[in-house]
Amino acid sequence: MDTVKQKQHSIRTALIGYIPVCLAAILIGSQGIRFLLNLLRASAVKIFPVVKLTIHNNQIIWSRSREGIMLFAVSHADYVLLPVWVLLCILVTGYFFYSRELRKPIEILTNAAKQISENELDFKVQYRKNNELGTLCSAFDEMRQKLFESNLEIWQSMEERKRLSAAFSHDLRTPLTVLSGYVELMQKYEGQLPPAKQTEILQKMERQINRLRQYTEQMNAVQKLEDITPKRTQTTLSALHAQLAETGSLLCEAKQFHMKPCPHPDQSVPIDSELVMQVFENLAANALRYANTAVTAEMKMQGDFLCITVQDDGCGFTEEALRKADRPFYREEGNSDVHFGLGLYICRLLCMKHGGKIRLANAENGGGKVTAEFYTANPE
Repeated sequence: MDTVKQKQHSIRTALIGYIPVCLAAILIGSQGIRFLLNLLRASAVKIFPVVKLTIHNNQIIWSRSREGIMLFAVSHADYVLLPVWVLLCILVTGYFFYSRELRKPIEILTNAAKQISENELDFKVQYRKNNELGTLCSAFDEMRQKLFESNLEIWQSMEERKRLSAAFSHDLRTPLTVLSGYVELMQKYEGQLPPAKQTEILQKMERQINRLRQYTEQMNAVQKLEDITPKRTQTTLSALHAQLAETGSLLCEAKQFHMKPCPHPDQSVPIDSELVMQVFENLAANALRYANTAVTAEMKMQGDFLCITVQDDGCGFTEEALRKADRPFYREEGNSDVHFGLGLYICRLLCMKHGGKIRLANAENGGGKVTAEFYTANPE
C-alpha cells in the first residue's frame, strides 16, 4: 500500500500530470493564433493593395512598398508565433512545476545544509509531501539526528573526561599535601628526631606513595578501558555461569557466596567473556565491601541482554548513592574505607562498550543490588 501511495505521489507522476495541461494549452493557443492570423490576413488583403510585380530581364521583382512588407509579415506570422507560443507554454509549465514541486524542498535542504555546516543541529527537516524529495528530506533529517547524537555523545565524553581529570587532580592533592608536610617536618627537625619517629614518618610516607601508585594505575586502567572493543565469541551460559561461581567463591572467601542456578544453561550467546568477568569481579568486590555476611549473584537472559545481578546483605544504597555511585571517584560521605570510587564507573564503562548498562537498586529484603546488562545480539 505504501509503495502504491509513493508511486502516485512521485515527482514523475506529478510531471506527467503537468504534460497534458501543457499540450492542451499549446493546441488551444495554436488554434487561436491561426484563427486570429486568418482574420488578420483577410482584413489585410482588403486594406492593402495588391503588391505589384514587375518583370525585368526575365526576373520577377517584388515592389518594396510598406503595404507589401506588412502583408508579407501577416502572411508568414504563424512561422514565428507558433514556436514562440510552444516555448512560452513549456516555460510556464516548467515554472509552475518547479514552484509547486521543487522549490520548497530545495530551499529546506539548502537551509538544512547551511545550518549543518555551521554546526547547528538542533532543528527539524520537515517536508510533508510523500514523494522522492520528501523521502530525501526524511533521510536528511535522520542524518542530522545521527550527527546530533554523535556530537552529543562526543560532548558528553569530553565532559566525562573533564570531570575525571578534575576529580583526579582533586584527589591527588591530599596525599601530596601529606607528603609535603612530612618532608617539611623532617627538614625542620633534621638530625633531631628520634629513630623511632623517623621510622614512623617514613612508613606513613611509604603508605601515601603506595596509595598514589595504586591511584595512578587505576587512572591508567580507566583511560585504556575507553579504547576497548569487545571481542565476541560464542559462549554457553553454563560455562560462563561456572566461571562466575568459581570467581565469586574465591573473591568472597571471607563471607558466604551464593550463585543462583542458570535458567537456560545450554543456550549459547556471542559475548566477550573476559569483559563480562571483569565487570563481575568489580561488582563482587564492591558487594563484598558492604556485605554483612553474604553476597548473592544471579545470571539470566532477558531478551537480547545477558543480565548479571550481584546483591549484598548490607545497609543498601542511599538516595544520593543511587544517583551517583557509578560516577568516577564517588565515595559516600563519612566512609573511611580506602578505595577510589572507580569500581562501578569501570563497570558502567565496560557495559556501555558491550551495548548495555548497569542499574543500581536496593533489594526488597535490604542490601544493595547492582545489575549489569550486556547486549548479546550480533552488532550491525
